[in-house]
Amino acid sequence: MSDVATRRRVPGLRRLLLILLALVVAGGLVAAAYFSPILSARDVSVTGATNAPAEEVAKVVEPLKGRPLLQITSAQRDDYAAKVIGVSPWIDRATVTVSYPSTLVVAVTEREVVAYAQRPAGTLLVDAKGVPFIKVGEPPILTPKLTVDDPRSDDPSTKAAIAVLKALPPDLHGQVVEIGANSPANVRFVLRDKRIVYWGDDERADAKTAALRMVLTRPGHEFTVIDPDMPTTR
Repeated sequence: MSDVATRRRVPGLRRLLLILLALVVAGGLVAAAYFSPILSARDVSVTGATNAPAEEVAKVVEPLKGRPLLQITSAQRDDYAAKVIGVSPWIDRATVTVSYPSTLVVAVTEREVVAYAQRPAGTLLVDAKGVPFIKVGEPPILTPKLTVDDPRSDDPSTKAAIAVLKALPPDLHGQVVEIGANSPANVRFVLRDKRIVYWGDDERADAKTAALRMVLTRPGHEFTVIDPDMPTTR
């Protein structure tokens, strides 16, 4: 083999050795991080818990403290997130993630209260999915009453009433003191001045809103916008 060929192969061999060395170092660093107490879970951060007790949420993930973060798998985090949901009826969703070098982050999403319902068990808050989820002594101020036969997330009348409520612009939404339906096609609500609005189903919300704004300028006690092209006042 010529000297020229030998000189050409030496740089290539050197690059290969450098790559192998880099891989060994990287592997060593990963192994060190995987077992190192320096990168273990020492702190817990809870976000989003306003009504749910943050202290109780933090306690759920206490068993993970002391473990190297790299050893905490996504499946384990999901299992603990499911346990967090059980801490309080206020919690709708939760996630557990890691934040290096040493923190477990528990992010809580609480239920959005859209109404309340009077049931034999008492006054229950109802969330945006139609779930009556917690009993309270008094409903929050400016929260409308939901009047359906059986308030629950899979009840068509409940779903229609909440869909209408959420579709109302803030100025009209803020006037609603009661909303209900005896069928998905027959949603009605009562305003703070006791005027009654017959809305119908949850379709054509924009057109019905425009029609309602118009008829509310007229004298009357009952306003029907079931057909927004032909609103009526009585």
